[in-house]
Amino acid sequence: MCNLKTPFPLKCVLSGIKQKYSSEVVQVPQDVNAGMTDVLSIIFQLQEDLMKLLNELYTVMKTYHMYHVETISAETKLREAERQEGRVKGLSGTGGGVEPVFGLRIEERHQRRNAARKMEKMREKRKAKYSENKLKTLKARNEYLLTLEATNASVFKYYIHDLPDIIDCCDLGYHSSLSRALRTYLSAELSLEASRRAGLEVLEGAVEGLDPARDRQRLLGLYPTAFCPPLRFSFQAHMGDAIASQPQLQAELTLRLTQLQTRLASLKIENEEVKKTWGATLTTLQDMTVLEDFDVSHSFTHSPSSESVKSSVSDGYLNKPSLAKKRANQQETELFYFTVRELLFYPFYSILF
Repeated sequence: MCNLKTPFPLKCVLSGIKQKYSSEVVQVPQDVNAGMTDVLSIIFQLQEDLMKLLNELYTVMKTYHMYHVETISAETKLREAERQEGRVKGLSGTGGGVEPVFGLRIEERHQRRNAARKMEKMREKRKAKYSENKLKTLKARNEYLLTLEATNASVFKYYIHDLPDIIDCCDLGYHSSLSRALRTYLSAELSLEASRRAGLEVLEGAVEGLDPARDRQRLLGLYPTAFCPPLRFSFQAHMGDAIASQPQLQAELTLRLTQLQTRLASLKIENEEVKKTWGATLTTLQDMTVLEDFDVSHSFTHSPSSESVKSSVSDGYLNKPSLAKKRANQQETELFYFTVRELLFYPFYSILF
């Protein structure tokens, strides 16, 4: 614009436009930097929750492995006790020979019967221990499977839903503010000199191409290692252990299923209400940032006198709420928006505990 010999009245129009929108162009990176603090806080919280869930997954897996080892040990001891009991009973039941002294034979039989009773008690004790350990193993394995599924779901949610939403949070007002500023410049230039239209249409096409969703996808594609979800965690069977029917835990699992369904229904209702509040807040925030006031062609339709041009600029731009008040309202709305948005980042795994 510096090499254009623009008449004085039009220079006044451009000066007023420049004074109005230069501050808003400078404000664009400031808005982005201000929002980054909240975004980073949300990212750190989400990653901390994921780490807690991974630690919980590791803990329940180790607990399951420990109980399974104890079950195998108890089963080995039980089988050994059964073999010893069978051996003692076999000895006590095969007294065919006639002893020289009848009293010694009676005493030997009595000792064998006592030994058989002791072995039977030991077998019952070890059987009870084996049953107890087996039940603990089944419960630990169920807990491991539930935590494993919750972990996979949380990781999937983080990479597929949370990260794109966080990137969208960084974009609040950026594309709209940049588009509005550039459209204002385009409108002024196209009204000043029609001969420059060809070059300005190229810039207009670039402005029209501003697409938050496409930019987000491009960012995700540039850094696949950071934004693509990893492989799902799979069940690690321990020493030949296999998932099978568990009739002894049917009642407990049915109760837990009912509790989880009730919790999910409650969370769904709560999440819908939060989404409604978030949507209304987002609409209000977008109304503050997306202003269709980039067309300034009407400022060039007034008489060429200096006073009339200044009056049109004053009526068109300066007679609005102060920038400080506008910024205060926008910051208050943004704070409430991020507060509500945090409620939507509800940890998926928390419904299990």
